[in-house]
Amino acid sequence: MGLAALLDDYLFVGPLMKRRLELQVPDIPVDVCETADQILAADKRAQLLQVMYAGDRFVESDDGRASRASQVVHQRYLVCVALNHVGQEKDSRHLRAGPLMSLVHKALAGWTPDGAARPFVRANAALRPQITPQKAIYPMGFEISLTL
Repeated sequence: MGLAALLDDYLFVGPLMKRRLELQVPDIPVDVCETADQILAADKRAQLLQVMYAGDRFVESDDGRASRASQVVHQRYLVCVALNHVGQEKDSRHLRAGPLMSLVHKALAGWTPDGAARPFVRANAALRPQITPQKAIYPMGFEISLTL
């Protein structure tokens, strides 16, 4: 039998991540988005955290299955640190992004959300950083193992 929270809402983790980031990374708005394009949209806030479901990873062997009725799913999420009005100087972008990225890491890596049995771990991000003269986006990958 899978986790009750997952069986009720397959994407239950995203809103919990949003709430956790709002508590642990103060004074920065946090949104949940569905696509990478939404991160690059016309948002004009100086800084923003975006939480995005980034798909599942399944173990391709019977070892990953608890039984015929359940198996472990590794859900991946991205948290993108988005900065507006970044200018041309990479040092100034990094001075703003680096501390925020550390706060995001501390808030989520090792944290076990309500309804889950295992904590988040860092994972490869599905996106690369994107820098334009107006915006800088630094994606950070997180993964949590849940029983489906």
